[in-house]
Amino acid sequence: MDKKPKFGSTVGVGYISIMLIFTVICLTIFAVLSFQAAYSDSSLISRSESFAQQYYTADSRAKEILAELDSAAYEASQEFDFAEAFVQSVSELDGVNAERTLGGVRTDYSVEINDRQSLAVSVLFYSATTDRRYDILSWQNITNDTSDDSHQNVWDGGDLAV
Repeated sequence: MDKKPKFGSTVGVGYISIMLIFTVICLTIFAVLSFQAAYSDSSLISRSESFAQQYYTADSRAKEILAELDSAAYEASQEFDFAEAFVQSVSELDGVNAERTLGGVRTDYSVEINDRQSLAVSVLFYSATTDRRYDILSWQNITNDTSDDSHQNVWDGGDLAV
């Protein structure tokens, strides 16, 4: 009688090699994806930092213009006709529009953040007869892009041709 030694089930060398190759491929793919995610995060942080710097530079310039306008409003408040004197002094500043309103003088100006965005500011200045000197009506980012390429054709719910 021929007896074979019993070692239990044996796994072939080919199966182990295939599993090892599969494991190495999976680890390589995960490493590449991790590198891709880290690179994307790095570039996003860089763009965000750049925009923040541009925004705060524009914000600082907008505050400087507001200080100039406030100074002009103070000087105009010493005159007989506040609105006329203030509009006259504001007309000397580049990029600042002033118009008389019922409550005082409204000034509008914008400061460029970058080539695609600007910081638009609207301020209402009061004459010396009020407690406050001015109110900021708006201080917001606006997009400079005036092209209609971004307009999407979306069904407005109107009638369908039958």
